[in-house]
Amino acid sequence: MKLIKTIIILLLLTGCNTTVNTTPVLITEEKQPDYALLRTELEEIYDIDQNIRNIDWDTLSSPEASIAYSMKMMAIDSVNQTRILPIIEQYGWLPKSNIGEKAADGIFLVVQHSNLRTIEKYLPQMEALVREGEADALDAAMMRDRLLSFQGKKQIYGTQANNMVRGDGSIVIWPIEDAENVNKRRKEVGFTTTVEENAKRLRAAYDPNEKLPKKNNNAQH
Repeated sequence: MKLIKTIIILLLLTGCNTTVNTTPVLITEEKQPDYALLRTELEEIYDIDQNIRNIDWDTLSSPEASIAYSMKMMAIDSVNQTRILPIIEQYGWLPKSNIGEKAADGIFLVVQHSNLRTIEKYLPQMEALVREGEADALDAAMMRDRLLSFQGKKQIYGTQANNMVRGDGSIVIWPIEDAENVNKRRKEVGFTTTVEENAKRLRAAYDPNEKLPKKNNNAQH
């Protein structure tokens, strides 16, 4: 099972770079977005993103079935990106007061499940809206951690775990900068759990003294 999970995580991380070049029907030449139409589209994408992830991996009957399901998930993520990224490109990261919480979560999830370059490009927009109360601070913290792990750097809030830290395929919380104060930072940004509790939720090992892997296999381009 550990080998299966290792293969799955590798597929999901490398698959983040896969995109399909299509154009969503919502993009028009209008300068002002149709928020009602966009909300419907983004909420639909949210459901698609979450439905494919609503699975108990242990129920899949074989390594081949797990890999096939992972490939299906990656393909759906890629299609979702082709629908959402042009919207952000035209209108910027949309304020949650204009589209609602669920639609805002849809934007976050699709970008979070993309690649390093996409996150680098759009995270600053999200963080700017956080300061205005128009984006979720916890989502931005998770995306910041994900970006740092992709860059081979220590994360800030301890939200990210993968199987590329120790070289044995075990799921581990990615190394944390100033781990001694991580729970203080988590509380300040709004998390209600500690990093230890988050590790338990993720079924990941946690060592506050965890070192970055010598060769960053998690880096994406």
